[in-house]
Amino acid sequence: MKRLTPLFAFVLSIAVSTAYATALDTQKGAREKYERSLKQVKDGDLNIDWREFRLAAEVAGVSGSFDWHPVRNAVMKQIQSGDLEKALHGAQQIIDHNFADPEGHLLAMMVYQKINKQDAAAKERAIMDQIVHSILESGDGKAASTAFFTVNVSEEYFFIGVVMGASPKSQALVRENGHAFDKMTVTDRNGGDQDVWFNTDTDMQMMEDALNGKSK
Repeated sequence: MKRLTPLFAFVLSIAVSTAYATALDTQKGAREKYERSLKQVKDGDLNIDWREFRLAAEVAGVSGSFDWHPVRNAVMKQIQSGDLEKALHGAQQIIDHNFADPEGHLLAMMVYQKINKQDAAAKERAIMDQIVHSILESGDGKAASTAFFTVNVSEEYFFIGVVMGASPKSQALVRENGHAFDKMTVTDRNGGDQDVWFNTDTDMQMMEDALNGKSK
């Protein structure tokens, strides 16, 4: 194996360092965008760019290593058993880790409805509706060219299960015109099968462009 020349090794190290610094800057910028939008929503103003908010949360990695799946499963069991205080705590835990994740808001809405706090339930519903609307306005999901834009796989499954009321049957990764798509075959409410397309281009550069307003 040939050794790297000192000059080439130096140039390579600079390139790697630059790429790493760019990634950190992108993550930092995304976190700042996320925090600004989060404050606005918490102050009661839902008039934000929800697509950008979702992108910022994903790029910034606001959830860290937190896995909301076991928390959601626990919350569902707690709702069924009537342990609503713990259920609300679990829902809030998901929201606190990523406010742009619709899952926590759905669970919180369900708990508030159970304890007859309808105003609080309505607020959670309004937030969830904004997130769903930002996916719906990105396309119709009928083809790659009009695929729904989602920032992660969790959004895809939320959309299929909650919005469509369907069940995923199979999944295929399709590359077309330089982009990657999830072609999901689902079984709908009537028992029929249909294909739903999701744009899966959630790489750092694509998100950086979107956050900087270079693509929509």
